[in-house]
Amino acid sequence: MIKVLDSFVADKIAAGEVIERPVSAVKELVENSIDAGASSIIVEIRGGGKNYIRVTDDGCGIPPEEAETAFLRHATSKISTVTDLDNITSLGFRGEALASISAVSRLTMVTRTADSAMGIKLVLHGGRLVSSERTGSNTGTTVIAEDLFYNTPARRKFMKSDAREASAIIELIQQLAVYYSDIRFMMINNGQTLFTTSGSGDVLEAVHALYPEFRNTNLIPIEGTGVYGFVSDPGYTRTNRKGQLFFVNGRIVSSSVIEKGLIDGYNGRIFSGYPCAILFIDQDPGDIDVNIHPGKREIKFLKQDDVIRNISQSVSLAVNTDAGVPRSILNREELPDQNKSETPVEVTEQTSIREFLSNLNNDTDSQENSEPPTIPKILNINSETDKKGNVYDIKAETEEVFSVAEEKKEPYAVKPFEFEELKLKGYVFDTYIIMQSKDSLYIFDQHAAHERIFYERFMQGYNSTEHVPQPVLTAFTLNVSADVYCAERDWLDDMRNFGYDIEDFGEKTFIVRGIPAYMNAEEAESFARSYIEAASEERGHNRTVIDKLIMRSCKSAVKARDKLSELEINELMRSLSKCDNPYSCPHGRPTFIKLTEYDIERSFRRK
Repeated sequence: MIKVLDSFVADKIAAGEVIERPVSAVKELVENSIDAGASSIIVEIRGGGKNYIRVTDDGCGIPPEEAETAFLRHATSKISTVTDLDNITSLGFRGEALASISAVSRLTMVTRTADSAMGIKLVLHGGRLVSSERTGSNTGTTVIAEDLFYNTPARRKFMKSDAREASAIIELIQQLAVYYSDIRFMMINNGQTLFTTSGSGDVLEAVHALYPEFRNTNLIPIEGTGVYGFVSDPGYTRTNRKGQLFFVNGRIVSSSVIEKGLIDGYNGRIFSGYPCAILFIDQDPGDIDVNIHPGKREIKFLKQDDVIRNISQSVSLAVNTDAGVPRSILNREELPDQNKSETPVEVTEQTSIREFLSNLNNDTDSQENSEPPTIPKILNINSETDKKGNVYDIKAETEEVFSVAEEKKEPYAVKPFEFEELKLKGYVFDTYIIMQSKDSLYIFDQHAAHERIFYERFMQGYNSTEHVPQPVLTAFTLNVSADVYCAERDWLDDMRNFGYDIEDFGEKTFIVRGIPAYMNAEEAESFARSYIEAASEERGHNRTVIDKLIMRSCKSAVKARDKLSELEINELMRSLSKCDNPYSCPHGRPTFIKLTEYDIERSFRRK
């Protein structure tokens, strides 16, 4: 028998769809705080958020007469008509957050608007109002959710450990604090304050404070049509995508479209792993659909090709510059600071990543008389709670943060790479070419550089509109196995498209009377044999073509330990400078790396 569910049961089901785990509740509450115009947000959790969640903000608050309405399903101030769905600029809009969280927890909310003399305190258990009373409080809203899923034990038992649930929440707040760097975020876990951001509005400062691993990453600023942010140089990658943060109109998202634009922008310069990226995408709200996933983590771009192209072009412009040349390995490691003061400071200094990045162009002036940099005040917010953890007052105070003197730094700048400025300074191990430009050394791998030159020459020939074979004085034959000879011969058309004059010669043999104009006889024969072998094992010849061209360029290139004369070195550099992508070999390895004078001095502890 089909029947309509009781509203109490229906609410629990709906709540489970929106609030899947503690991080879902925290996300909804913090997004509400951001939408409320908060300049300071405190997030406190206990037991991975399963036992206790508190989100306190200094936003606009909720008028007392609207407080109870806020807990009704689909009660929202963000949209009114269906057409509003095409122009969503807020983070929350469905009106499900408070209703869903209260349905599966014991919830307390204290809120007050600036023009109200008193605030209001509501207590709800399982979505049902227990009490409502006027109370004194600061402007803003505090929401406390305790015993999450206490009334739906089947869902609670599927939650992960306290540590894993807490980790997901902490990661979320870190991500939000990056984009909303003008908001002061405090994260408290089981009574321990994990971090407090300054709210200065400096994105790099927030990144540096929240993600220490980025301190050794050469982050390159990018800016283009509808996209800005930072990406790592091609030489720095990770084994996973945890170093990638994507925001679309202020919303943290996962997007294969953005990932594709990012990778395309590196143009084959990633040898392995995933680059780091902090990308902020601005889109017309009408061109995206954020309503396809209850958690609003996934979005759909209506103009995917435009988004991919804009991201790719912006990344490409940034990494194909001097700033995009991979730094030497020693730059990835923090060297001890011999001048660092051992005097403890009261609050951990949150140094700007912009200062770190400016190390790329550090001058060599003495630091003895330099003044301490100005550090923004960090807001420390303390809450008074009763035994149940309910917040009734919020006090804000500021603490002055002092730091030790730091090195004088030149501003960071992205500039085009100029091959014309390179001067030959040495040649070591019959493999590596040492060039100098101003205060930087560039170490070139002759094999990787030659691979790139050959590869682009092959690709240019392959992509040319006409593939007219050049006759050879002595035709050569290609012997194949019986299964290859009798199989489908798609590869034969590919060979002719390359520029081969090839035909069946009988007895498991093919004869070649003409070869591509961009290959010599030896290269053409070797390439043909390797291509036929690979084509007989797999289909998907477009990918095979490229792979074989890469392999061919590798086999043709000068090897390590093949000693070059100065004339050959100069010709190698001249040819490399004319490549479309002189920065990496076809496999993605760098053709050269950068080592500054400052890097060397740091290695000798002179800096």
